[in-house]
Amino acid sequence: MNVFACTCMLAGTVPSANTVRPIKVQMSVGHWHTLPADSMGPKGEAQFLRKEGFPDGLLVLKAGSAALDGLSFRDGTIEYDFKPLAPDMPGLQFRVSGTEASPEGEEVYERMFGDERASNDGIQYVPLIHGFMPWNAYPQYQNRAPMIDGWNHVRVVVSGRRMKVFINRSTDAVLSVGNLESGSASGAVHLRGPAIFTNLIVTPGEVGGLASEPELDPTARETGIIREWQASSLQSLVKLQTPAYSEMPSEANCWHPVDSERGGLLNLNRQYVASEGPPMIGWLRFNVTAKHAESKLVSLGWIGEVWIFANGTLLTTGKNFYYPEKERREPDGRMAFENGSFKIPLHAGTNEIAIALYASVHDDLRTRTKYGWGLMMRFQDPSGLTFPRSTRVPSTRKVDSHL
Repeated sequence: MNVFACTCMLAGTVPSANTVRPIKVQMSVGHWHTLPADSMGPKGEAQFLRKEGFPDGLLVLKAGSAALDGLSFRDGTIEYDFKPLAPDMPGLQFRVSGTEASPEGEEVYERMFGDERASNDGIQYVPLIHGFMPWNAYPQYQNRAPMIDGWNHVRVVVSGRRMKVFINRSTDAVLSVGNLESGSASGAVHLRGPAIFTNLIVTPGEVGGLASEPELDPTARETGIIREWQASSLQSLVKLQTPAYSEMPSEANCWHPVDSERGGLLNLNRQYVASEGPPMIGWLRFNVTAKHAESKLVSLGWIGEVWIFANGTLLTTGKNFYYPEKERREPDGRMAFENGSFKIPLHAGTNEIAIALYASVHDDLRTRTKYGWGLMMRFQDPSGLTFPRSTRVPSTRKVDSHL
């Protein structure tokens, strides 16, 4: 059943819950409210205009975001026209739930910097998770976008866990997402500037035959990906220096089990809530049992700076910060198995692999991360290895509530 509600702010009469009739949304005062500054942008600054040729009005969103009042969206089609006001990333958020300070939902946006027709990141999708905007953890969700200098038409089709985006009346989807990642099933509709928006139409339930179930995980059969981890409570980070293995929490109640998601992503954004505060460091670990002593090549994806220990010995460190640009790992400073590789020496029997992780897009200690927070690891040749859960008792205590 399609869940939505609408009030008299929407053009025409209020439809019943089972209708698929398009809802034309008015761009006028009282039908929208601006949002406070958050990890996605500055405080909303909006102006509503009436102009010949635009019967439903114009929403001039000079900065930040505006939320549509009185409508909750689950599945269906959202389409609108927009004109960018500056080189930036205007877009649409939908199924937004949670609180204004810690939203959950989905976002698709256009990178209007002049290269969107040729660059592979002209349009991007990102989930909103506990107030984080982890754009750097999902490099697979982007594509070129056939934008023009002026008005552009966007049509977004959402069905269950899938989404397709069409630009400027294209018959083929410009962006297809096979698994919407936030977990929010329904919620509000937001627009994000800086841009002028008009002709917003919401058609609940109109999915054009798009399947609702997620696409299969292409890595599901890869046995070398570490999928069962333990994560520690967060620790304060005074300065960026190599943490000692002895600083890793030793108490059992400081640890809790965490499983990797699709693609092997250990998504720590789901473990914490974004907040202001001093930077923190997290510890991760898993056990691997080797039939005999040997070194194994692993691929590692991460954000920020990472320190790898095997059986208590520091093996290697690495940086993958977005700023400065020279510290970006392929692809473009985002998380992927291509970020780095190294060999882990294993002895026969059980080995403990421990990782200290500081996540940020900046190589400094100015703020905690507002973006991707996680890691992924894959043994290139897992033969002779097994990956049991840690033998230590998992924590039953609630983990740190804020990152």
